Amino acid sequence: MRRGHISSGHEDCSVLIVNDLPDQLLLMGNLLRKAGYSVLTAEDGLQALELAKQRHPDLVISDVSMPHMNGLEFCQQLRADSDLRSVPVLLVSAQQKDTESVVAGLGAGADDYLEVPFDATRLVAKVARLLERSRLEANYRDLVEQASDLIFTQDLAERLTSINAACARFLGSTPKEAIGESFWTVFGIIPEGNGFADRLSQSNNGSEFRHQFIARSAAGEDRWLDLIVSPIKDKLGDPIGFRGVARDITERKNFEEALRDSEARYKLLFEATPQPIWVYNEETLGFLAVNEAATKTYGYSKDEFLAMTIDGIRAKDDIPALIIKNVADANELILSSPWRHETRDKRTIYVEMASHPVVFDGKNSKLVIVNDVTERKLLDEKQQRLHTSLQQSAMEWRQTFNAIDFPVLIVDLNGVVKRSNEAAEQIVGLEAEHIVGQTVAELGPTQPWTKASELIEIIRKNQLPVSEEVKDDMTGKTWAITLYLVNEFGSVGERAILITQDMTKRAELEASLRQSEMMSLLGSLVAGVAHEVRNPLFGISSILDAFETRFADRTEYLRYTDVLRDEVGRLTVLMEELLEYGKPYKGDLYLISIEEMVARSIRACLPAAEVGKVTLVSNVEEGLPKVRIDRRRLSKVFVNLIENAIQHSESDGVVNIEAKQTVEGKQEWIQCTIRDKGPGTLLLKTSGRHGPGVGYRPKNHGGTRRQVNRRQQS
Repeated sequence: MRRGHISSGHEDCSVLIVNDLPDQLLLMGNLLRKAGYSVLTAEDGLQALELAKQRHPDLVISDVSMPHMNGLEFCQQLRADSDLRSVPVLLVSAQQKDTESVVAGLGAGADDYLEVPFDATRLVAKVARLLERSRLEANYRDLVEQASDLIFTQDLAERLTSINAACARFLGSTPKEAIGESFWTVFGIIPEGNGFADRLSQSNNGSEFRHQFIARSAAGEDRWLDLIVSPIKDKLGDPIGFRGVARDITERKNFEEALRDSEARYKLLFEATPQPIWVYNEETLGFLAVNEAATKTYGYSKDEFLAMTIDGIRAKDDIPALIIKNVADANELILSSPWRHETRDKRTIYVEMASHPVVFDGKNSKLVIVNDVTERKLLDEKQQRLHTSLQQSAMEWRQTFNAIDFPVLIVDLNGVVKRSNEAAEQIVGLEAEHIVGQTVAELGPTQPWTKASELIEIIRKNQLPVSEEVKDDMTGKTWAITLYLVNEFGSVGERAILITQDMTKRAELEASLRQSEMMSLLGSLVAGVAHEVRNPLFGISSILDAFETRFADRTEYLRYTDVLRDEVGRLTVLMEELLEYGKPYKGDLYLISIEEMVARSIRACLPAAEVGKVTLVSNVEEGLPKVRIDRRRLSKVFVNLIENAIQHSESDGVVNIEAKQTVEGKQEWIQCTIRDKGPGTLLLKTSGRHGPGVGYRPKNHGGTRRQVNRRQQS
């Protein structure tokens, strides 16, 4: 025999499905698992009964026609088991569709009936309804068990079928010992006495009756019980038993009997009662008698009490509770809800009162028993304050919810917005009352709402949290979208929290980081190339040394060897800088003459000037102070600018390199200008503090003006 299958989930409610058809088991099992229930399965009634005794499911769904034990027999077995009799049963059948089958199923103890084929929604709805009813019945049973009244049920043969804890304590027996015993035997009652049996037989006709009788308790005491018996009917309206609720009224009976026995005994009991008791005239409302407990509670002496009316102790804004009359039965006790009374020292107390009509000194009066419930009332007020505190906490939660600086929405699994914070309202451009009730897709055609709608469809199918990043092509923003389910009122997966965060800055930082990493790799590559170039450069330098040694007496070669030497030096410096590419710049600053710097730069550019047939003219002002500069880099600036001027000059043109002292911004500067006849003007200014910077100016006088400013520094 195949063992029953148990789903791997951790849901609170378990459902046992009994069916000999595997496809039906699979279909109903999948539907209920998706609805959030834990599922047990069995293939016949015998296996299901064993599994039910082991696992105690919250609900049973059983097929009617099955081998070994059909659904009706299985239902009867469940109802016969004391531990399983309260489990709701839903019968399912694809073969027996007539009314007699339904009646038979309900008669066997089933709670509902479903025909196959069935609608999936209807199955889930019936399961939810039966489980809810079972929960309410369980709560009712708990109330019955915790009640101080004696509560029991019996069948039509007057045999007990259940008793509550109070009844078990009264009888001194366990429920198992009492169940099946005669009602008369257990309570020690003679059926023929006081017409009790005749009145009980009235319940067979569906009517309720009330009776007071004396029963022997487990302690051997005779106790007065006020019993109300009402019929229990099945789903078809036929009586199947009785329900009895008995209240121990021995104290009240003893009190009434004592009053009837003698005035002396009445007075003794009246004075000895720890609860405040008084008698007042129904016509004048004046006090006729009070006990000692009343004087202690209210602070008035007996003489002061007897000189007052009941209006003297009532709060002025309360209705006259003491003179409420019982319209149904004037002899019944009247219990009033808590009222406010004032004591002699103007202290407010809360009391509950039981009022009973009596004749006192030949006058129609009321006997009132007072119960001081001030402490309970204060506890109620404390509970009210706690409720107010909870409301305050809810408000603070809402404020915290709105303080989140990124959009947060609570949605159902159809995408309908149930709640939104202020950040979401600002992005959507609508107030909360206009957002709630819309679907996420209706919040806008752009991101993050389009992608959020897709993720809601995914989480509805998979029941698992999802998150994704998406870029909005229209706004250029990058959004991180997170969606996860939340539990509400014990259900699973009804709602989800949608969180959207603007991750644009983070995406830009990540892109910048990737760019930095790429530049670092490029620096490593350039450094490698520079390392390889240094070797042939060293060879060129060695050959140049040999050439100078060989032709030292040929002075006409000096102008060429000097230029080659400078260029080799420039290349060497360039290779060193390439090797340092990507490292933090550490410039070597030295005091150097601008005149010397210009002369070296012109000398380096002479070969290019000869090729272009351009004349280089140096106009450096005499007596210029030295400045603190990075010699290599500034030399490179001068050479690049001069070569640029040569390239943009016509044949037989002139390039002027000027340097003079000037004042700008109340500071002394050395201004260097490179002029040619080419189009436009390129201005280059440098400061000793911040290094070179290049800017372009429009055409000036039909030529080009390239300027270098260097603030002089000592």
